[in-house]
Amino acid sequence: MKKTAICICNYNKKEMVISCLKAVSEQKEKDIDIYICDNASTDGSAEAISDFIREHGEYDITLLANKENLGGAGGFNRALGAALDSEEAYSYLMCVDNDCLLDEGCVGALEDYLDRDPSSGMAAAKIYFLDNPSIIQCFGLDISYELCGTISPYFGKPEDGSGPDVIYSDAAPACALMVRSDLIRQIGLLPEENYIYWDDTTWCYRARCAGYRIANVGAAMALHGMGQRAEIRNTFGTYYSWRNQIRYFMLTSPQDKLYDVAIRLLTDVYLEVTADYECHRAKRAAAVMAALDDALHGITGKAREGIICDIPGSDHDVVYESVDSLPDKYRAGAEIFIYSHYELFINACDRLRKETE
Repeated sequence: MKKTAICICNYNKKEMVISCLKAVSEQKEKDIDIYICDNASTDGSAEAISDFIREHGEYDITLLANKENLGGAGGFNRALGAALDSEEAYSYLMCVDNDCLLDEGCVGALEDYLDRDPSSGMAAAKIYFLDNPSIIQCFGLDISYELCGTISPYFGKPEDGSGPDVIYSDAAPACALMVRSDLIRQIGLLPEENYIYWDDTTWCYRARCAGYRIANVGAAMALHGMGQRAEIRNTFGTYYSWRNQIRYFMLTSPQDKLYDVAIRLLTDVYLEVTADYECHRAKRAAAVMAALDDALHGITGKAREGIICDIPGSDHDVVYESVDSLPDKYRAGAEIFIYSHYELFINACDRLRKETE
């Protein structure tokens, strides 16, 4: 019986996904199967993957072609679900992004670590930038309820060999993340209500709630391209990242921090929207407001028609760090915006937590 199933989600990255497949296929650990879900790509990805499978019959690769784009969570879940339903009793399933290249010892290092440490339910690779392999992209993610965001302590640091072998964190990205199959059966697959972004963070939260730790293993290395940064061309990243970030903190914030979390998130939304208006990015501002409104009203999954749209490029960029940094014309409205939404935020938190109990 195979020990690990590698699960890859692809959308419109034909060249990168073939490189990803080659890296997975060249692992020193050969006791693996590969499941790859193509999320209704329009760039010929599915055909290229099929060609790779035909040319490399020595590898056990299963292609799952979706008829529509189900998002990152839905695409990964198609592959994860197929692996769970197979006759193979895999000990581990591993999510790998289509723009992630695993070092040849990555899978084996993660397997070895989980074999030795039963307290860890998930183990992530140490991620480096694809275009700058000497710089660390991610080695553990921690949640800050003061900042209402994540902290990546090693982000942007050069690799000098001085870091720890293993660190435990609140979360880890799913770009190169190995999970115990039994844990997935316990906590479920990635949350498809997210569609994309913060789904892996929420998954890690569920693992921690089940009593497991999230390990980040230095001996397991990978290169990651960090996606296409679609937010510079359209409102895709803006909407999903804001909506799911707000939803995460609504769901997980400790009760004694909920007031401060509400004020911080609402303040951040107001600062973001006013900066967009100052830069004449009305469509992006509308996407941020739609993200807040949908999070507060429990609207999840794929964005409604009209929210995701192209935005013109701009050389003008403004960032407001605090209400005090706002121009006078915006500052007076901050308190009205925050407190007019505060009760709705708290009530939405109560409703969401009851729904997910």
